Amino acid sequence: MPPATKALSPRRAARPTAPHSLRIEHENLDDKIYARLKALIAERRMLPGERILQDRLAREMGVSRTPLVNALKRLAQERLVEWVSRRGIYVKRFTKREMARLFEVREVLEGLAARLAAPRIDRDEVDRLAKMFRDLDVAPTPAAIRRYVERDRHFHWRLVEIAGNEQLAHAMDSVNMMFFAYQDGLVRPAAETIQEHWAILEALRRKDPDASEAAMRLHIRRSVEQLEKEAEAEEAQAE
Repeated sequence: MPPATKALSPRRAARPTAPHSLRIEHENLDDKIYARLKALIAERRMLPGERILQDRLAREMGVSRTPLVNALKRLAQERLVEWVSRRGIYVKRFTKREMARLFEVREVLEGLAARLAAPRIDRDEVDRLAKMFRDLDVAPTPAAIRRYVERDRHFHWRLVEIAGNEQLAHAMDSVNMMFFAYQDGLVRPAAETIQEHWAILEALRRKDPDASEAAMRLHIRRSVEQLEKEAEAEEAQAE
């Protein structure tokens, strides 16, 4: 049985760290501006629905508009920003329906990650992941939710790393960028989802690929269903 793999790569898109200054050096300028903007969105320093004022942003970064526009075009291709006719450029705001579609992709990808991780994970790793949730406060308070979200994200990403598939990791990194930047808090209560984590961990402990994938897909499918309900309410309100 192959051992658990080491981490594939830092989660640069999903968990970037932006420096205090926005100023950009001129080497590989387009790439640096693109990375900086992506970091600001991921860290929610630029919020969904916020208008991007190009002239002001260019001044703060110490760059001209041309490389900034090039970077914004790349972000638009990734659906992180959007051009609104006669209004300007905005950080993308996802609807509940769009978030539900994103979670459908997560269901498939993370189900595969759990399946691939099952034969590779060792008992010590399962114990470490379980320890993160043991005695964790699942009260619906802001501080408790923040702690739970941090551990939840680590849990899901660690299984992608253990799966040992670079293409899967790349696909998940793209999905996580959108999810982490635009999903504030939890889709469902921690007291509910933590029980599903235990089911996933138990299947992994048994090294059962079928059960691991099924438990993970059920976990995310329930969030899809919750988002669908919220989407219906959101759309009814908009009528």
